Amino acid sequence: MHPSSFLSALAILLPLASARPANPLAPRFAGGWCTFHITQHQRNERNDLESGPDYNYDIRIFDSAKAVIGQTNGLAVPDLQTRSVDSELPATIDITSGLLDVDPITFSYSGQHWNSASGRRV
Repeated sequence: MHPSSFLSALAILLPLASARPANPLAPRFAGGWCTFHITQHQRNERNDLESGPDYNYDIRIFDSAKAVIGQTNGLAVPDLQTRSVDSELPATIDITSGLLDVDPITFSYSGQHWNSASGRRV
């Protein structure tokens, strides 16, 4: 099987960085629309790791300036369970695997939920 890719957008309404000196409490990303790209590897498809019975995901999170602000590779997510992905954003992006290959992947961020089948909030 071939990996499937899904590109999703997150509406993060945060102010753009100002020209003031660096503030350790300031966001470390460009505010606006953030996106992420996810590749789902089917069970036992990855040659570079022992994936076992779980789906594996490669995830890259981008800010509105298209800078990578979070990344993970080979994230194993068991059936119907959720794993969190850290980034420079104030909250984690949560990924929930389905039970079967035809089931959508569910995402959540800061109380918003959507899936890979519709792209709409659920």
